[in-house]
Amino acid sequence: MRTKALICAAALAATSLAASAQTYSLNVVGYVNIALTNGYNMIANQLDLDGTLTNNTIWTIFGTNMPVGTSISGWDPAAATFRTTTFLANGKWSGTSVITNLVNSQLMPGKGVFVHMTNIQTLTLVGQVIQGTNSYSLVNGYQQMSSFAPISATISNLGYLASTGDSYITWNPSLNSGNGAYQTKTLLVNGNWSGSPSGQPTPAVGQAFFLRTTNAVPWVQSFVIPN
Repeated sequence: MRTKALICAAALAATSLAASAQTYSLNVVGYVNIALTNGYNMIANQLDLDGTLTNNTIWTIFGTNMPVGTSISGWDPAAATFRTTTFLANGKWSGTSVITNLVNSQLMPGKGVFVHMTNIQTLTLVGQVIQGTNSYSLVNGYQQMSSFAPISATISNLGYLASTGDSYITWNPSLNSGNGAYQTKTLLVNGNWSGSPSGQPTPAVGQAFFLRTTNAVPWVQSFVIPN
């Protein structure tokens, strides 16, 4: 029954817009398939490789079989810029330790990265579903985030306490003649969110997004698979 509960929640979320994700699970271990399009994709890794929360890296998630020229970019809030590593013809990922460490940190559940592909490919993420409570320290400004569990829910149900003026920003690769574009929803004074579709932001399984916050507050996410 625990497996069914997770599969149902994830399968429902998989029909959502952004990442075309499908999730399957056995007990609390499973995998997520994310369809990567030609161009930019903003995705999230929502499974922990080995239960230690230390080994979700460029090498363990993407490996060395990606098309040459594939790049992975994580947002560095302190520097207000992207840190990017690119897969080279010699089978290695480019970049200094500063770059790779930042990108690796954004590959943890609860965070997100941009992946730029030179062709269409499916990325399979494998690992454990994290249960319990996790707290993320948000900055006053932009950060690249996600749900830490492979579920689709409104961001308030994911524990995000939004303030007036906060923005939720997703990437839609099908816009702008297939070149992709950002889509923004902002919390208004009347408590409603602007933008389309109407209602609260609801990230899909495998989808990352930007939050532009007006207050530096912790975001506490809790998730337990029902018995």
